Amino acid sequence: MTEDSDGRVDVRWSPRVPKWKLRRLYQLEAQGLYDDGLLDDVGWTLYLRCRDILIIHDALNGTVKCPRCARARQVSLISRRTRAREEELHCPVCGWQLTWYEYHKTFKREQLNPGGAVEAFAAFLRDFDAARTPQTKMLAIDRVIHAFHYSMRAQPDLPTRPAGVNLIVGKLTDVVQFLDELSGIENSPAIQQTDTAWRANFTASWWPEFLDHAGVTINQGSANQESAND
Repeated sequence: MTEDSDGRVDVRWSPRVPKWKLRRLYQLEAQGLYDDGLLDDVGWTLYLRCRDILIIHDALNGTVKCPRCARARQVSLISRRTRAREEELHCPVCGWQLTWYEYHKTFKREQLNPGGAVEAFAAFLRDFDAARTPQTKMLAIDRVIHAFHYSMRAQPDLPTRPAGVNLIVGKLTDVVQFLDELSGIENSPAIQQTDTAWRANFTASWWPEFLDHAGVTINQGSANQESAND
């Protein structure tokens, strides 16, 4: 086994949440009901996913968190000295090492890039940590899956890419359609407020035109049809 492949074994990223679990949460919430086990399952899955996205954000900005030490519940930070892909990352505590190129490959095309939604992911960690009731947990979940990436260049206030694709299993177009479907469920006023903001951002973005050209039909109400397959 090569040095690089050995180092890759320690790099593990948390998975996205399946659509059916979110769908069930929203269906129950619409009835004023909460499944505490499912709520915690979804919430902590999203929590770990957001945490990993922020770890990658730090790595892209020059500070890599040693994955081997992290599994031992120890925080060891590795400073990148260059931007070269051949640079070797080396943990002075446990000896873990991997080139930046191989480390970057572990999250490339895995919907883990923080992009322009860093604040939304960080806010969820704070909000879910502080949540003490099913209602506040549900609201924190609702806000983060309906968040948007924003352009960090010419138009910083323009919503671009839905952050839900970083958090929910599925292709980008599937996740956009799913989030739109959730807005067809008659949830509590607090949840509906987030849905209204989602629709405003969605309409302001280029997504409606993109989906139209892609032949994707937005069909509200279909979220009420439960499926365990997505």
